[in-house]
Amino acid sequence: MSTDWLPGIWRLVRADEPLDFAPGVRMEFRPGGVLHYHVDVGGTDQVIELVYRVDGDMLHTDNPAAPHSMSVRMSHGEGDSLLFDFGGPRALFVREV
Repeated sequence: MSTDWLPGIWRLVRADEPLDFAPGVRMEFRPGGVLHYHVDVGGTDQVIELVYRVDGDMLHTDNPAAPHSMSVRMSHGEGDSLLFDFGGPRALFVREV
């Protein structure tokens, strides 16, 4: 799968109930496998710097500052959306302009 479409900032629109996404989450995919995960904490934008790689339709992320990695199936959807499928529960993001 080509990921030429992935770089940029993606904002959470909705996530299925079992997923633990905070409101206002944004993911900023940067060149070189850098991912900035933005979370609003009391009106302040907190950024967690992650690294990512894509293998087929799987997104793999890792936090070098803490022992936490994750893999999730992703797809580029209609209207320039980004869909994550966590083996059932899903999260939908749209590109910020």
